[in-house]
Amino acid sequence: MENNQENVQEVLNRILNLILKLSLRTNIYQTEISFLQILTEKSPTVGSKGPLKPSLCLIVQGKTHMQVGENIIEYKPGNFLATSVNMPVTGQVLEASAAAPYVAVRIELPPGEVAAVATEADLKFRPNSKQYHGIFVGKTTIEILEGFEKLLKLSQNPKAAKYLAPSVKREIIYWLLTGEEATDFYFSMLWHQEASQISRVVDWVTQNFNSTINIKELARLGNMSVSSLHYKFKEVTGKTPLQYQKQLRLQEARRLLLDGANVTETALQMGYQSATQFSREYKRLFGLSPVQYLRSRNDAHSSQT
Repeated sequence: MENNQENVQEVLNRILNLILKLSLRTNIYQTEISFLQILTEKSPTVGSKGPLKPSLCLIVQGKTHMQVGENIIEYKPGNFLATSVNMPVTGQVLEASAAAPYVAVRIELPPGEVAAVATEADLKFRPNSKQYHGIFVGKTTIEILEGFEKLLKLSQNPKAAKYLAPSVKREIIYWLLTGEEATDFYFSMLWHQEASQISRVVDWVTQNFNSTINIKELARLGNMSVSSLHYKFKEVTGKTPLQYQKQLRLQEARRLLLDGANVTETALQMGYQSATQFSREYKRLFGLSPVQYLRSRNDAHSSQT
């Protein structure tokens, strides 16, 4: 256990050194990766209120606490904080100085992405008797920290980041879902989904992503109005039902392409009317067209052989 803790601190130190070498112009610095931000403070702060969006925040140096309702949550280096829904919080940095600034790294983390990785990796979770409230503080592992380290390095190479960063984010989610605290993390991230009617709708779309979606039928499945369906679905997944279905289709398409399927066959199998439409939407999500993606994979494989 001590050796593992030493290894965690070693990776934290590497992450800290990467960040301190950057020219950070603001306390909340948006990197070249759209979902990755760096947070810094050079002195303790007073409590400030604001909304906390679905995200995963890793403390690298310093200490902070947040008040959520009547509860105070404190976390420090080696901890991460995950939230699953927009919620009002009061945050305060407790330890920071010019010589040792408070440093944290945050990635956007819609619950739908957690659900998607769990589904695709065939990970099953059984709820226990705990009460979950959409916010969770856990301990990081070497794999999670190395994922953040990869993202920070990629942020210095925008071209590579556009292609590789989404897959690194999925790696981080996978390790969160397979660690010692996986069950608590999963149900904290999906507590709203598990506790509401929308869970049946999200499950149906996930399991039937190749089927035609009828919004009125989905609303009936969830026993809600169409407007309520759109609101609740987007609150849980960050996307509309059609957007969520499209993302699942494109992720499955990527898997098929890696398995050797050609672009036209994949487009038809995923329900697209033409390879052109498929290529356009694939590029919008992954940054490269299917042909460019396969070419880059082949080039990378050739350079390694």
